[in-house]
Amino acid sequence: MPRRPRLWARPDPASARVGREGELFAARARIWVAAVAALSPIGSLLAQPSDPEPWIGLAAALATVLLGVAVLAFARRSGPPQWLGFFTCVLDVSIMSAANLAFIVSGQPLAVTNGRVFFCVYFLALTFSCLRQDARMCIAAGAAAMLQYGALVVWVVARSEAQGVPLYSHTYGTFRWDNQIVRLVLLAIATAINVAIVHQSRDLRIQRDRAEEASQSKSEFLANMSHEIRTPLNAVLGMMSLLLETPLSPAQREYVATARSSGAALLGVINDILDISKIEAGKLEIEAAPFVLRECLEEAMGILAPKAQSKGLALHYRVADGVPAAIESDAARLRQILVNLLDNAVKFTPEGEVHLEVEPGPEREGLIEIRFAVRDTGIGIPAERIGRLFKPFSQADSSMSRLYGGTGLGLVISQRLTERLGGRMWVESQTGRGSSFRFTLRGRPALSLPSRFTPEPDDLAGTRMAERHPLRILLAEDNSINQRVGLLLLERMGYVADVAGNGIEVLAAMRRQPYDLVLMDVQMPIMDGLETTRRIRAEFSPERQPRVVALTANVMREQREACIAAGMDDFVQKPIVFADLRAALAQCDQKEPAAPEPPAPPPDGPPPIDSTRLDSLRQLGDRAGKQIVQTLIDTYLAETPRRLAQIREALGRSDAADLTFVAHSLKGISAQLGVVRVAAISSELEQAARDAELGSAAGLLAELEREIARALPLLTQERS
Repeated sequence: MPRRPRLWARPDPASARVGREGELFAARARIWVAAVAALSPIGSLLAQPSDPEPWIGLAAALATVLLGVAVLAFARRSGPPQWLGFFTCVLDVSIMSAANLAFIVSGQPLAVTNGRVFFCVYFLALTFSCLRQDARMCIAAGAAAMLQYGALVVWVVARSEAQGVPLYSHTYGTFRWDNQIVRLVLLAIATAINVAIVHQSRDLRIQRDRAEEASQSKSEFLANMSHEIRTPLNAVLGMMSLLLETPLSPAQREYVATARSSGAALLGVINDILDISKIEAGKLEIEAAPFVLRECLEEAMGILAPKAQSKGLALHYRVADGVPAAIESDAARLRQILVNLLDNAVKFTPEGEVHLEVEPGPEREGLIEIRFAVRDTGIGIPAERIGRLFKPFSQADSSMSRLYGGTGLGLVISQRLTERLGGRMWVESQTGRGSSFRFTLRGRPALSLPSRFTPEPDDLAGTRMAERHPLRILLAEDNSINQRVGLLLLERMGYVADVAGNGIEVLAAMRRQPYDLVLMDVQMPIMDGLETTRRIRAEFSPERQPRVVALTANVMREQREACIAAGMDDFVQKPIVFADLRAALAQCDQKEPAAPEPPAPPPDGPPPIDSTRLDSLRQLGDRAGKQIVQTLIDTYLAETPRRLAQIREALGRSDAADLTFVAHSLKGISAQLGVVRVAAISSELEQAARDAELGSAAGLLAELEREIARALPLLTQERS
């Protein structure tokens, strides 16, 4: 057990930070208290100008204000001097003692020894010392108060005896030694209480930090262990896949398939543990970007459709009027929540239907609330067991884990994700009649629709592609959500893929066996997708070279050119949708790299708008019978100046977080409309804000303003 810090020890860093905030508060409070206290003697001076008492009070108050301003200037420094806290603690007491000394000199000693108001100010000064969160300063202030007050009392008595004047007045009564001893004891008690408060606060803070450190260590251990278990498990699954391709008897094939299915289920459990450890460690990132809501819903429904169909369940959804077509939020996290809830609904519904409903909620501060409900006609949940649902590794009934399987982590993860998306989750259920899991999220309505749209239903329900076009596939993705979605989408087409969590695992898997296709996440830990692809192209012989398809959320020209230069063949944009993935797999018999985009025009006159993007939007609008381009341009023309003003304000406040959000939003809507230069500069501005390089961001703002000034007139022409 770590030793408790000594009473007089220097405060720990956390206490020091709190103490510095307390010093600033005390400095401001000292100024305001002295300024208010100066009002009382001013009123007395107007009534009795010859009375010395209000003059002394006014002088003490003004001196306190001046000293307070000087102390505040020191306290605001990035590294205030170490002596400042001790100085101000003694200063507060000394100001009061100086005022008492003035009363004694002016011939009113009993105002000091018998008066209550001025003595109580000592307690206020001692309270200020407690704010520094340093027991040494509390002791210094208390000792100064007792010594100074005691010295004043002794001097009053000695002066009275020397002058032969008794210590008595009609206002304050007679001087008594027992009263002075009680006052000194009260100052000692107040000092002890302050020291105890500071010491207790420090202990509580240390215990909190230790608990947080223990929780962090636990979460990091779970994450590391999950990674260490997943690495050999991926190798086992890969060898099982190879074994399934060899001649086997029906019984042997069933054994291997069962082993691989069990390994895949174990991998899902490990991924859930990794997710919950990331959530508890505060490392779960939310990546907000515009996406079409119906696409996300249909992808989630499509993933569970085969399972529901095998049980004879009806699976359908409804989107109410008023729900925006596209929103800015994290599509991958929303899809994970929906898949978890739909999977549970299908699992616990022996017959009947599973229904997903989406409704609009109120809009506040530019964010609209969207309400989701997953209803089923399953077994239901007893009311007394609902409270166990959102606890880790728990189900409504412990016997359910044996009957239906599962770790009990899915709902916990879904609830935490919902909270990160600005919403909440709850459940309504009746035993034997089914359950309704409800949740909300908050997001901004997207200003433009992403370019990918949901494929036709007959495309989704087409023949199993793996039977016509067999492939050995390796999915390289570190995010467990994207892993699960990718595997389920591949499973819909009949493929069973191996998984790697980083570039090192990809190379290890390819040394064990050849693959026809590698779905490569560009951003992975340890070794990213670009470097991994370069290693693949350099290390393996031509006959073992797979087709490499990049999985990336960044579809800007620079990212595409970097992927082509690294040796990648194609691109699938995140969040992955079925049609894009199916199209990428259909190209696997073509090993030639995809042609790069035409080089950028010379820097002296790059076109601010990609007209081909607008043409594709017009074609889409013609098919839908809507004026999409005109609507999007009108919105862009109205919103862009406002966003530009928000960027200026964020830079003026040095608010990197706000600048990141606004630049990211401007980047997304500009890319959707083909305003390529504005999108590119917004991307650079977003990165500069993330890196806290606000100096370079100011230069990018000027360039952004120029490009917006070039683009807006051209968009006005395109609209007409």
